[in-house]
Amino acid sequence: MMKKAVLMMTFGSPEEITFEGVADFFTNIRRGVRPQDHEIQTLYDNYVLIGGTPLQRISREEVEKVGQRLAGDYAVYFANKFSRPFIPDVIRQMEADGIEECICLILEPHFSYYSVMGYEKFIESDRIRFNIIKEWYQEPAIVDFWSQELAEILREEVRDQSFQILFSAHSVPILALDFGDPYIDQIYDNARLIADRLGLTEGQYLNVWQSESDIGLPWIKPDVLDHIREQPEHPQHYIFVPISFISEHIEVLFDNDVECQELCREYGIAYHRPPMPNSDDRLIDALVSTIRRHEGGEFKEFLPEQETFDELQPSRESSQILAEDSDLKMPDFVKKLIEKKGRENVKMPYFVKKMLEKAGRLPKS
Repeated sequence: MMKKAVLMMTFGSPEEITFEGVADFFTNIRRGVRPQDHEIQTLYDNYVLIGGTPLQRISREEVEKVGQRLAGDYAVYFANKFSRPFIPDVIRQMEADGIEECICLILEPHFSYYSVMGYEKFIESDRIRFNIIKEWYQEPAIVDFWSQELAEILREEVRDQSFQILFSAHSVPILALDFGDPYIDQIYDNARLIADRLGLTEGQYLNVWQSESDIGLPWIKPDVLDHIREQPEHPQHYIFVPISFISEHIEVLFDNDVECQELCREYGIAYHRPPMPNSDDRLIDALVSTIRRHEGGEFKEFLPEQETFDELQPSRESSQILAEDSDLKMPDFVKKLIEKKGRENVKMPYFVKKMLEKAGRLPKS
């Protein structure tokens, strides 16, 4: 009988909350380039403020519950993108265990070049065929989770007072919008699914973005904090729903529960956030349903060097494209960057080159 597995993956987190522990994790995110000490210090301080991160514990609880549901059909493994257990190490263990087919489920509900494809680059084996799930945000059980938790807040805490629900998601560089990344549309669709279930009217909810980082590119807006600051009038209640995440970790516990809550307190507005799905049975229902829907799909050998790209790796070819005169219509911010730094000092990120290729604006390399 063929040996089959499910590999559940998440982003990862520092293995210890010390300056060097955070530095190691941050360096992994930057693909081996250690960030500057002040960047590490800021991230370390944020982790200390929230008392560490429960992401690994919660993820393992999710994996254990899914494994119990699938017992007898699949062996269930767990790996991280940027901390132990690393994806390549777990795949080697799967090979040693004789696994022949594997469904890969990333614990992020939406597809983006910056998320799902970032995991795919680590998936490689000459013994195992893979079926990689791209997105699962439309699963009824996860939509039910958010709808039910929000309905309780509206019923028990907001009641008849004014409110606005802010559906927030991790922002991505604006180039994602220009070159066909489906993530933004999926986030808007996800919010609509929940809003329709609750019967919300226009103005009672809004999509905003959070957790952008400084990589030298402009990000999708409005940023959640900027949105609140720019409003001439505020409702009595803001309800923050970080729908691009499923577990409590630093983006939720710091970006929402510290930064957003402090801003609400400054303006005298009540702050609310529903609990994260974590290992709730409704989330497990969604994960198991997603796996079951994909078990009849195509399994194939996966060659990451052909099917993915490193979004942080500059390309010599793309650097030359920016350095030479061409018909390429560069975004305004790139032109300004060139004016400021000079053509020879501006490199096109590799992921931009790949998106240009997908859009047909550059020949495929």
